Amino acid sequence: MAMIPDDDQLRALVTRPGETLNVEIKRWLDPSVPAAASKIVKAAFALRNRNGGFLAIGFDDATLQPDIANEPPDVRAKFHQDDIQGLISRYANEPFEVFVAFSEREGRVYPVISVPQGVRVPVAVKTSLIDAGSKLLEVGDVYFRTLAANGTPSTAKARPQDWRDILEICFDNREADIGRFLRRQLAGGDLTKLVEALGGLPTQPVDKLRERCAAILSSGEASFGKATAERGLDADEQPLLNGLTWEVGLAIDPVKAGALPDRNFFSAFAASNPKYTGWPVWLDARGMTDERSRPVVRSGAWEALIVALSEHTASRLEFFRVDPKGDFYLRRLLQDDAVPKRVEPGTRFDPILMIYRVTEVIAVGLAIAKGLGWDETATLGFMFRWRKLRGRRLDSWANPVVYVPGGGPTQQDEITTFIELPLATAPSAIASLVEAATCDLFVTFDGTTLSKETYEEQARRLLERRLG
Repeated sequence: MAMIPDDDQLRALVTRPGETLNVEIKRWLDPSVPAAASKIVKAAFALRNRNGGFLAIGFDDATLQPDIANEPPDVRAKFHQDDIQGLISRYANEPFEVFVAFSEREGRVYPVISVPQGVRVPVAVKTSLIDAGSKLLEVGDVYFRTLAANGTPSTAKARPQDWRDILEICFDNREADIGRFLRRQLAGGDLTKLVEALGGLPTQPVDKLRERCAAILSSGEASFGKATAERGLDADEQPLLNGLTWEVGLAIDPVKAGALPDRNFFSAFAASNPKYTGWPVWLDARGMTDERSRPVVRSGAWEALIVALSEHTASRLEFFRVDPKGDFYLRRLLQDDAVPKRVEPGTRFDPILMIYRVTEVIAVGLAIAKGLGWDETATLGFMFRWRKLRGRRLDSWANPVVYVPGGGPTQQDEITTFIELPLATAPSAIASLVEAATCDLFVTFDGTTLSKETYEEQARRLLERRLG
């Protein structure tokens, strides 16, 4: 099934376009013209083999600005769902469904072609496309999204060094199917040994990694304090400091000693982010309209402080620090206190939103570690900290169709948890890791526990980009 982006994600793809391994940007193309059609096919196949993503059309892939000069008169007709699906199906040896969505920016309409994840066999070209003697597509070609030497993502024919990644993606998707089958057959049983076999739970705690994560939280908090003091929050922004706060410290072992925070590093870091949501964790803020929110290098790492008040959507207070040696920090004001028109600040805590956020952090952390060149023997440690919890009740206010047993008010104001996992962790094991990271949090709300099925279904929705 094609993944349909939610409104926030679709809006973000056209208001803040940017290329990653899972997002490709193209100027305006005419699908009826062979040369343009071949570019759409190559991009869709490359994204499919990269396990899904989005092709946003109508932007200069160099400047990321709208390609207004080449805009067609009727965008929706030019990129009709049936025509684009027919184009993909005509050349794909392994059929897959795509979805064409549209979003507006400054009164103009832009198409976004959504390519689903779940590839189990690499997609290759099944029929050649020849135009004026030039072979634009050739039978057997396999396309893939990959990083160039300078960290720039691009679509190209799969090279020998790409096949390990392609096969790993296909295997992980098959493994996820097997994991779901076993869960159905073993419902109610103890799956700890199974999860360990899938590489999802560490066999022993690593105190050194835990201490390193704690140090990342401590230094990250200090850096946040310096950044806010330097920026100087105004009277309207100051209250954001007192909202529900979530922090993440990620440490990747082994450390990359001597690594520099140069532009190539940040480009590779940003391009490796799968962008599971419209406002992804460790957001690439280089294109932010407010220049004060753009990342800068301080003390050997990239830092960014994003402050944005909003009356209609969630206000933002976010800070990150990314060190190429393998230390990553994130601080975020959570939506429970950032959307006052939907929920009274200081009163609620949505557990489903939290499952989404923790799932995203773990999945993005794995993707970033692979994209930055750590090998499969690496280990990742995640430390999570929640503050300003006291007095809140559990309430799935943002997801009312998902039943969660209410609990609270909690008497604890701060909770810290820690997990570690190998870089070789399978996607099918992420839900169990999310449970390990959040069970101590939720139980403070009058002993509330969530079912394994809830973790599994909501984590899968995030990873399959089905939050809409």
